[in-house]
Amino acid sequence: MKDLQALLQNVDELLNAQGKVPPTSTDDSHAKTTDELLIALNKHFDHDNFRTGQREVVETILNGENILASFPTGYGKSLCYQLPALMLPGVTVIVSPLISLMKDQVDALRERGIYAVALLNSSLNWEEYRAELDRLACGEVKLLYIAPERLRSRRFLNLLDSHQISLFVIDEAHCISQWGHDFRPSYLALRDAIRELHPSSIALFTATATLDVREDIRKQLDIQPPQTFIRGIERPNLKFSVCEVSTEAEKYPLLDECLQQLTGKGIVYAGRRRETEEIASYLKRRGHRVDYYHAGREDLERKRVQERFFDDGPDGLDLVVATNAFGMGIDKSNIRYIIHWTMTGTLEQYYQEAGRAGRDGETAHCILFYCPDDRKLHEWFIKESTPNKPDLLKLLKLIETFPSVSSFRMFAAEDLEDNDFNADKIRVGINHLERHGFLRRLYNVPSRLSVRTRPLEFSLTTEIADESQKTLLRHLRSRSELNVLDFCRGLNLRPDQLMEQLIDLQSAGRLRYWGTEDLVLIELLQDSDLFASMSADQMGFEDYVLIKNRQIDQIVFYALAEGCRGRLVREYFGETVEADYRCESCDLCDSSLRLVT
Repeated sequence: MKDLQALLQNVDELLNAQGKVPPTSTDDSHAKTTDELLIALNKHFDHDNFRTGQREVVETILNGENILASFPTGYGKSLCYQLPALMLPGVTVIVSPLISLMKDQVDALRERGIYAVALLNSSLNWEEYRAELDRLACGEVKLLYIAPERLRSRRFLNLLDSHQISLFVIDEAHCISQWGHDFRPSYLALRDAIRELHPSSIALFTATATLDVREDIRKQLDIQPPQTFIRGIERPNLKFSVCEVSTEAEKYPLLDECLQQLTGKGIVYAGRRRETEEIASYLKRRGHRVDYYHAGREDLERKRVQERFFDDGPDGLDLVVATNAFGMGIDKSNIRYIIHWTMTGTLEQYYQEAGRAGRDGETAHCILFYCPDDRKLHEWFIKESTPNKPDLLKLLKLIETFPSVSSFRMFAAEDLEDNDFNADKIRVGINHLERHGFLRRLYNVPSRLSVRTRPLEFSLTTEIADESQKTLLRHLRSRSELNVLDFCRGLNLRPDQLMEQLIDLQSAGRLRYWGTEDLVLIELLQDSDLFASMSADQMGFEDYVLIKNRQIDQIVFYALAEGCRGRLVREYFGETVEADYRCESCDLCDSSLRLVT
């Protein structure tokens, strides 16, 4: 346990190290009684007081304990780890899946004069990446933001392990749980990273996590039970209502009627890509400034839609019709309404997406269109995403047949699709095999490389200390193009090791390389014979279906509720609610919130 008082006594020095000089005082008695946590809060973030619950989280982190905080969107989760990160010795690692939010936080800290912060993700070019690593090596970084995929790299873990990691922060922690609404396989690397780095404390943050999800987070990370801090999920400025229809066709005039009563910017969420296009086309004909957004559009088109949505001028968009690909990391505070054309698959997902409205604290409307057929769509999603033993065994055996280097297999996803697996089943199947410890997926490895080495004007002996890099450069000098698997096989070099070496050599200016055709790189950890011996019960398929259907039940209960919707939501997220509680922020508590009758 760290000595919290000792840490607080060093606040002035730590503030000074960040380039901020604390005020001097000639009143010694006043200096002794001043709350030094508030001094740090004010100096770094210009706040006079903590929000309810923030101080307890900060103090627990400074005491070296693990925490899990479930705070509603917009409540100030980032301050809960940024402030102790600046006060603790060593480095704080912040893992987030959202590149845009990482960049926003780093930019905001630098605008406040806090420069001991770095960002490592795919948005950086090699020169920027190397410069950040150099700053980290020189001890100039206290807050390091990284994407979870970065922790798949052994070389990067070794670099981190050379520093004191005082705090390991996992944002959007629900992404590690298959019961959460946004499971991401890249988060599976976090357990091994924590074991390698031995951080003094671990801080988990999420906006929406039920008791089951919170317990699964702890189980998946295999950490000491964290102290749990739960703030009310409820945000009084958000006004919730449900519009029930019998058929999909009835949603079109209903949407038009709702929009006639709403002002400001808004998002309409639909379940399928084609629906976003059809709805946007309908609204354009009705005179709305609208566009659609889904993952199938080109990057430049999606960027244009996002920029126009952020534009509050006459050339901006009033609303965007989108799949849930739009919104994660969209930091726009004045969204006045969120309409769900399609019911979500879980109550967590609904509340998380609806929570993108009204982050400025002003009134915003969250409207759910409920049609009984929506349930059938999600039951179909479950059927498609639920693995079974024969399919997983077939997938694993197929992966074993691809060209190998040691325990590694490399292939294009299309190679699997040609064998009766669609893209979704491939993704889900690999996720489940990884969760059960049969394989590990690595990322961004090309099948072919073009390489240009620097002219022979330096000495390999004197300028490069790493023997493996010397060997690699000798072999690359006579090559302008290479097949990654063949090259690795010839040198008995693992593909992930090759990529790490190339990154280092390019960052050092020794060569330049370009890759084509990103492939799936799999490290096989167990073989298909062991998998064949496992029972379906051991794999938990029935539990998966049961829990997924129970999650659909909860969002249907919400849509068909006869009492207070806010009460139902709070109880679902594990809060204790008084018997006579009424939220006064839903259409069942306040009939004036019903925009249509």
